[in-house]
Amino acid sequence: MTNIRNVGRRAAGVFLAGALAVGLASVTTGPAEAATTCAGTVSIYGTLADGALTYSSIRPANGDLAKVHIGPQLGFTPKAMATLNFNTVLVTSTAGALYRVDVLTNNNSLALSGVEKIADSGWTHDKLTYDGHGHLYGTTAAGLLLRYNVSQPKPQGSQHIGQRTEIGTGFTLKTLTATADDRLSATTADGRLLDYKISDTGSWQRAQLKATGWSGFDQLLSPGGGLYYGRLPTGAMYWYKDANPTDGSGADISYHLDDPVNTRGWTQTLLSAQPETYTCTTSVGSVDRDNIAQVKTAGRTLMNEHDPAWANGTQWTCLESLWDRESGWRWNAQNPASGAYGIPQALPGNKMDAAGDDWKSNPLTQIKWGLSYIDGRYSSPCAAWSHFQSIGWY
Repeated sequence: MTNIRNVGRRAAGVFLAGALAVGLASVTTGPAEAATTCAGTVSIYGTLADGALTYSSIRPANGDLAKVHIGPQLGFTPKAMATLNFNTVLVTSTAGALYRVDVLTNNNSLALSGVEKIADSGWTHDKLTYDGHGHLYGTTAAGLLLRYNVSQPKPQGSQHIGQRTEIGTGFTLKTLTATADDRLSATTADGRLLDYKISDTGSWQRAQLKATGWSGFDQLLSPGGGLYYGRLPTGAMYWYKDANPTDGSGADISYHLDDPVNTRGWTQTLLSAQPETYTCTTSVGSVDRDNIAQVKTAGRTLMNEHDPAWANGTQWTCLESLWDRESGWRWNAQNPASGAYGIPQALPGNKMDAAGDDWKSNPLTQIKWGLSYIDGRYSSPCAAWSHFQSIGWY
């Protein structure tokens, strides 16, 4: 690798608002936009044409390459790879075997402590990616997307990589990368940039972030936090930042075409970023109450803080779906028939004063109250959502 730059119903005070909460008077103003703080690292493993493992580190704030090391050859021809953690990489061979590559160090040089075959056959995926939260995803040449549970940081075999789930067909993708917990991004041959949200049960939703312009990349990587890296066959590496990677829109993706990571030198046959090493946190004290995306981002932060056991994509999907139906996450949603009010549709609305005197106008106060209500009555957002789906209210 050369030329690399330097280094209707009611229960316990909550009313089903649903469609009744639409068409409300808009608010003319709101507090300042939320402050977002991003931090972390970008670590990328790769393989060269001769089978040697590589390690690269990029400074996420400015896209500058910090270091690159070339390690020993793996001893087989790699086909797909996924980084589990800083010291563990899964790599498949063209023969269908699965190997665990154990990294001893990647600080001043790249050294391995072992390459262990943990499956002799069956791993014929053309792409692999790991979401950093126990789920390994892979696609086949026929377009089948599969998910596996990974239960150990250094899996020994099928006892630690199991529960094979067929997510769906039609995933004929040019690139694939995990961007968050059960969240994937991909590009297609015709240039689309796609976002996939996978539920715990295996159902999925797809959003088209960009309709064109992404066909040139043969590798797409993400360390999380809305950060993307795309590699061209020429060896150039470009970087992009999605200001809100969970809103299903690519309108807020910023491009850095005039300041690439490198214009050449990325000659690896495979590349894989360590997942969830870069994060962005939105301050929940300064949210624009009329910006639904910001309110939802703050809602997820508050949910994670309320109960660490809820801090996963499954519980968030349930809470998001529940309040999408109840109020559309609008702080001033009001059911004209019952008077149920706010994001969680409290009935009466002034019950929320237990969370703060500003319950009438502050979405954060409403969210905090709603989380406490769900915790006390249903124990979890998914239990509340299940009740809603069965009965029509929660």
